Amino acid sequence: MGAESKRGESGKEDVKVASDGSDPARERIATAMVGLVGNHGLAATDVGTVCERARASRAHFDRCFADLEDCYLSLHEELLEELCERVESARDGRETWHDRVWAAGVAATRFLAAEPARARFLLAALEGAGYAAQRRRDRIVARLSELLDGGRAEGGVGGVLSGITAEIAAGAVYTTLLARIEDGSLERGEEFLPELVYLATAPYLGAEAAEEELSVQPLR
Repeated sequence: MGAESKRGESGKEDVKVASDGSDPARERIATAMVGLVGNHGLAATDVGTVCERARASRAHFDRCFADLEDCYLSLHEELLEELCERVESARDGRETWHDRVWAAGVAATRFLAAEPARARFLLAALEGAGYAAQRRRDRIVARLSELLDGGRAEGGVGGVLSGITAEIAAGAVYTTLLARIEDGSLERGEEFLPELVYLATAPYLGAEAAEEELSVQPLR
């Protein structure tokens, strides 16, 4: 079966709902938005350019999103959930906290390195966005903190630490990952993954034990 379609205000044809329930025009808008924001930043992106690249009308954009910020935040939520699902799936079944940290790191860096523009959309673009986007950044760090806080049950010095330690470690990991995205080295994610694991585990295992992470091959 085909898809219902309609001519938008711009004269371009918008596919409203396909036979499988999807919205191809929204998917094109999403792809265009991620690419434009990921490559040029949110401040340099406007609705008209998104619609032009997506071959979609402004009317269809307005049916999907309230405005450019709503588009960014909606797509960011979808991509963030996809990333979290990958991470959670990778760490499930891992017996130790240490292995869960490694599994989560491998899954996250592979997801981000696969499409650098998507990684910049998810993380780097947040830094130049508004208050709602900044709260989204705080949520990302908080979810990372939840994973790292499991280190308090490990050996080393973990047993005498508080939940604030996880927040500090998560902030260090996030800041370092963001720097790798911004300097264009994300494609070599598995090369700097041991550094991220070191930052995550040092407060719990002690500096000497954590230094061993720097020489570990991440494909495990």
